[in-house]
Amino acid sequence: MRIDILKEADPPGADDITAGLRAHMIEQTGNLPRVPLTLMIRDASNRVRGGIRGNIVLCWLQIDHFWVDEALRGQGYGSRLLDLAEDAARSHGAIGSQLTTSTFQAIGFYEKQGYAEIGRLKDRPPGHDRVWMAKRWG
Repeated sequence: MRIDILKEADPPGADDITAGLRAHMIEQTGNLPRVPLTLMIRDASNRVRGGIRGNIVLCWLQIDHFWVDEALRGQGYGSRLLDLAEDAARSHGAIGSQLTTSTFQAIGFYEKQGYAEIGRLKDRPPGHDRVWMAKRWG
């Protein structure tokens, strides 16, 4: 046996790791669906000005990326995106939503949307914390 340390983003064999983990998850939880979810705000020129990327997995919406162009912030676009993502996740049987943010990002915004801190990693990056937040529906 040997352990290889690879710096490539998607080296040969990487999909085997994902497949092995998914097989284990299915064995433990049943074959719960994994549904990718992307929402985009586009301007009149069709340029992307914000959006959400995530997955509905293990009965939860996992928000991986959430961005709104600075010029559009404070106008309700973020709240609308989040509401639509949560509605889409509910329609696929999700019971809540989770995400991570940083202390230099949008903790206050998420709290106003009903999210609560469920964990924190100090100094990621140094001087800031990574914050895990979740919102359970119903």
